Order: sequence, then structure tokens, then C-alpha cells
Amino acid sequence: MIQMKLNESALASLVYPEWRGQVPFVMSHAINRTLIASRKEQQKAMDRQIEGGPTRFTRSGIRYQSSKKSNLQGFLYYAADRPYMKTIIDGGQVIATRKKLSEPVNVKLDKFGNIPAGRGKNKYTARKKEDPKFFLGIPRGKTGERFRGIWQRLGKPGYSKKGKAKGRIKLMVSWARGSRQQRQSFNAYKVFEKHAPQYFRRQLLVSLRKAIRTSRNRRPTGF
Repeated sequence: MIQMKLNESALASLVYPEWRGQVPFVMSHAINRTLIASRKEQQKAMDRQIEGGPTRFTRSGIRYQSSKKSNLQGFLYYAADRPYMKTIIDGGQVIATRKKLSEPVNVKLDKFGNIPAGRGKNKYTARKKEDPKFFLGIPRGKTGERFRGIWQRLGKPGYSKKGKAKGRIKLMVSWARGSRQQRQSFNAYKVFEKHAPQYFRRQLLVSLRKAIRTSRNRRPTGF
């Protein structure tokens, strides 16, 4: 977590006394504009840093909570239903939400680097039991969790009288592991540090001028 601490009294000391009542509005307005801009910067950085680019679901997961004049705190965060963002940003251990992780072996990934979830050749992603070309589990004749996965049957179906398979099988998606290590692939902290403080300083002046223009107590020149 990154924090930006602001000094409200320092800003108040820079303006005429009759304008000091506008300082909470100025601070809140600048904070909120910075949050909106920072959200866009995070999304642009995702396009550059995340291999294949982020999905629409991932991009929309960046949220912000606005500040108020009575509470000068704002937050930029990722939605709770995108827990994978933590390991993308920090690195660390990815633990399967169910029993096993789905890891591609002989699968053509989509443009986002994910296992496709369509129909036809991609039925294994939905574990379609009605398609006899695919099955989930450990094949006959093999033992151990390292063989668990989604397999595709190739060639003739069934077995010979001697019990030997007529065709062959190919592992498409491995279900061998319950966890794996994820390297950091998106430096959200650096993006925020590089952009937000500078943007806030510029926006603070814009917000102050806006407050002065709308104030009943206006002076002809200066702050």
C-alpha cells in the first residue's frame, strides 16, 4: 500500500484568510481528480506491462473511493473479486480456488494469455463430458497426481481385445498442482509513485483557481 499525506494547514497559510474556508473543497477536488487520472494511468500501464494486455474484466477492476470536504481521504484500489491482481503486482504463491490449478500444456492461449473458454476445439476448458474426445482425470495405466488433467483422445476410440488402447491421448490442461509461484508482472506501485504526486501538485493549483473563481470573496489579483 502507498500513502500520500497532505498538509491542509500549509495550503491554508498560502491563501488570503477570507478564502481559507475553501481549502477543504480545494483539497477534496484535487484528490478526486488525481484518483481519476491515476486510474487511467494504471490502465495504460497494464497495456504495456501485462503480457498480452489485460482483459476488460481486469481493466475494470481498478476502482477509486472519492474524498469529501469533511473527510479528505481518497483510495485507489482493486476490486475484491480480482484477487489475482495481488500476485500479479506483488508476486508470490498462487493457490487454486478449487482443488487444482488449470495450467495449459498443449493449448493455444487467447490473446490475453488465458486458456480459451469457447466451444469446438476448446471444449476441454469447460470440461464438457458430452464430448467423447476429451476426459478429465488420470488416464488408465498411469498413477499419481502429476498425470491428472484434461486429456484429448486421438485416433481410434476404445481398446483392443488385449486391453491396449487403439488410439493415443494428449494432455491438454494439467491439473497436477494446487499452487505455483507467480513472478511480479505489473508494477502498480511504481506507476502510482511516478504519476500521482506530480499530477496532484498541478491539480491543486487548478482546483484553487476554480475555488477562487466561484468564491464570493474575490480579490482582483494574486492568491
